[in-house]
Amino acid sequence: MTDKLGGSTVRAVDLFCGAGGTLEGLSQACDDLGLDLQVTAVNHWQTAIETHKRNHPNGDHHVSKVEELHPPDVVEEGGVDVLIASPECTHFSVARGGKPVNDQKRASPWHVLDWVEKLRPENVLLENVRELQSWGPIDEEGQPTRNGEIFETWINAFHALGYSVDWKVLNAANYGDPTTRKRLFVVGRRGQRASFPESTHSDADDELPDWRPAAEVIDWSDAGESLWKRDRPLVNNTMRRIAEGIRQHCD
Repeated sequence: MTDKLGGSTVRAVDLFCGAGGTLEGLSQACDDLGLDLQVTAVNHWQTAIETHKRNHPNGDHHVSKVEELHPPDVVEEGGVDVLIASPECTHFSVARGGKPVNDQKRASPWHVLDWVEKLRPENVLLENVRELQSWGPIDEEGQPTRNGEIFETWINAFHALGYSVDWKVLNAANYGDPTTRKRLFVVGRRGQRASFPESTHSDADDELPDWRPAAEVIDWSDAGESLWKRDRPLVNNTMRRIAEGIRQHCD
């Protein structure tokens, strides 16, 4: 990156930026390599931008929908090293239940592709729910088919723009996080082959360090609030999950 741009600054774009968790990983990597990080962050939600500013105060922040900005107008000249994005996932996740399909929200991965086409970043990193791989057209009844046809077309569009692309479901526990959160990661690179890092931890009987337990990061001095004293009761499905957890893990 530094050779191509002639400096020691990594230029990053963070779309649908949230609190900046993915960017924090990039920031730590830059610190390890002795590189500066220049960030342009976009989210339509003011609260998300305010949180992102607290975590990454030196960034250039924009309160706007991704599709309503013209990328060359908001990103400084000089090229983009890394574009990271976590498009809205509720209309791909199985957790959405029987809610009606929202075409605008389903379109959010296409908006990422528009930014990639106009900025031509050297590297692209997209994170989403695993079900994005089943992204398919809507049937006659207005429901997603989940056959993966649109996802395949979307990937091919990256290829058409000159990117080597690969995707993989990764478990955060395999990389030292005390959670078994699984997410789909899509990596695109120009001029180099897309690849993924080797696992640093494992739940298998091998030479890697074991998964870290959540107990390592829980503040056990904070007992929280009683479920029975809430102003608004939890929904029945949540209470059922809590009850099942008690049955499985408590004496």
